[in-house]
Amino acid sequence: MKKNISLKTILLVILYTTVLIFFFIHLDDVLGILGVFLAVLSPVIYGVFIAYVLNYPYKMFYEHAFKKMGQKHKWLLKVKKPLAIALSYIIVIGIITFLISMMIPELAKSVQTFLDNLPEYEANLRAWTDDLADFIYNISGYNLYEMTSFNNIVTILTGSQTTEFFTNFASSIVPSAFTTVMGIGTGIYNWGIGIVISIYMIASKDVLLAQARRVIVAFTPDKFSSRFFHVCTVFNQKCGKFIIGKIIDSSIIGLMFFIGMSIFRFDYPLLISVIMGIANMIPFFGPFIGGIPSTVLLLLIDPMEALWFVVFLAILQQFDGNVLGPKILGESVGISGFWIMVSVIVGGGLFGIVGMVLGVPFFAAIFTLISQLVDKRMEIKAQRKALAEAEAEPADAGAPEVEEASPPVPKNTQ
Repeated sequence: MKKNISLKTILLVILYTTVLIFFFIHLDDVLGILGVFLAVLSPVIYGVFIAYVLNYPYKMFYEHAFKKMGQKHKWLLKVKKPLAIALSYIIVIGIITFLISMMIPELAKSVQTFLDNLPEYEANLRAWTDDLADFIYNISGYNLYEMTSFNNIVTILTGSQTTEFFTNFASSIVPSAFTTVMGIGTGIYNWGIGIVISIYMIASKDVLLAQARRVIVAFTPDKFSSRFFHVCTVFNQKCGKFIIGKIIDSSIIGLMFFIGMSIFRFDYPLLISVIMGIANMIPFFGPFIGGIPSTVLLLLIDPMEALWFVVFLAILQQFDGNVLGPKILGESVGISGFWIMVSVIVGGGLFGIVGMVLGVPFFAAIFTLISQLVDKRMEIKAQRKALAEAEAEPADAGAPEVEEASPPVPKNTQ
């Protein structure tokens, strides 16, 4: 028998429908208000992100390195948490400051060297295309310069427009992108306030989490709150391990690129290593995003150097994909390569570079929740099917058949 729909349910459906219609009609206004709201809360958002990332080194110090602190001297218990927080921030900020101070002068020097040598690179590329055309003509007798498409490609690669493009790219786009990555500019204030907020959040995370949990439990049904906490746990496991693992993995890959390129005397080792390390944060497409401009840069200098760089890139990426990545990330993703590609494409289309990086752990968390839901539904269906089959069997179906006793034969009294 079907249940009657209550008036409360009808009113809620009408309310939700009205809100959705209003949202889509005034989408631009809603997004504008949301943008202003996020801009105001940006220091808090930065603080949450910093606290989330630095919580891992904090736990390493607090729960492992300082595990026995305070067992003999109880007054050390008051120093344990502040010391763990201070060491976490000092080490991370110190590493970032050291890398910036080392890389910025070298990167600026590499960009300036590239601009100074750009006419020479253009001449090298023109000579290489001439040698290629002569080689093909000697083997096959076919003149490449008779092909309009080949001439167009050579003109594009060696023409003044290409020189102007690389000049503008190196002089304006690269520094501004690097400035954005380093957080220099208008966001310094927000990041500074975010660091202060993150310190308070790590120091008071147990109290804040307990307060949030009490509010959710108090104002939501028990069924919803338990599911909500489970969803948060899955997202925390997937996103946290993936982000920290990717940072460590990309740092090691960038360092290996620098060491290898320095040993084999490739040009611009630091510049290309930084590009490859940052691009490696993007799953699946990262090696292509970083490798293509790096290969083009080396191609302008020497085509054979670009070829050997492609070989070196392929070997290092195989090592990362089959050895280093699984060792660091483990089973934090838990989805196939196809779904990784889909999540990167969708995340990048919706939220740009940030979406490409965070799309994989978010999709992995959603995939895990859906898999758990499917397993639970399949288990419930199996139980219902077994119960229905048990009820359909007759009560005496399993009892052994008993032969009816034959009536006694009367004795002959004669």
